[in-house]
Amino acid sequence: MKKPAFHILILAVGYIAGLSGCAGFGTSKWAMDDEVYAEKYDKPYPSNDGKKIARMIKQSADARFVADRGGYYVGAAGADEPTSAGIELGLFQYLGPAVESRIGLKGLAGTGAREWYAGIDLGLRTQSPSRLAPFAGIGTFVGGNGNHVAAEDDHLDNDDDGSIDERGEVRDDPHFMASVYPELGVHWWLNSSTRLTTSAQYHLTTDGRDSDFWFIGFSLSFLNAPEKFAPLED
Repeated sequence: MKKPAFHILILAVGYIAGLSGCAGFGTSKWAMDDEVYAEKYDKPYPSNDGKKIARMIKQSADARFVADRGGYYVGAAGADEPTSAGIELGLFQYLGPAVESRIGLKGLAGTGAREWYAGIDLGLRTQSPSRLAPFAGIGTFVGGNGNHVAAEDDHLDNDDDGSIDERGEVRDDPHFMASVYPELGVHWWLNSSTRLTTSAQYHLTTDGRDSDFWFIGFSLSFLNAPEKFAPLED
């Protein structure tokens, strides 16, 4: 198994923790512009200091309002063995407050023997229903490419120009690759509708163990407004 770029993930988690200080980790009214969150927390604080502090702590961390809602995300990622980069655009859907499914279009470049892939990425995550939410998940990627290879000596007219094996002749060499991966990461809700995510995935590919790779990524997700909702329970 290749050595992961854990230092990148650690720096990312530190970055999110830093954001928590800037964005107000202890701010108990961070999502009051969300209807579901506000329905539960629009009452005045208790006069009892102990109960007030307990509610402020609970309110500052509570992200259960995301239950059964979805949205879209954009992300980028990279790997060092082989040096690769990727971009992704997709949709996510919460199945309750602590389970998330997603589907996206992903493009990879610089993936070793093949220069690029484009395909579909599917994933499932379980996480804490909180503003700072560590998660674990599984996923799969299925993609392909249409690279060209030299075809100057295959005795075929690959480009249909009436000449066989002329100089510079190439032929299409499509290739498909699939992978499954475990995933670890953390979400940080910047506000009631915008989420920053960093994660590490280890892709086990159909091209063999020498082609397996770590992928360290960041994404921004945008939660849709609720169409209808029930108040959060205590």
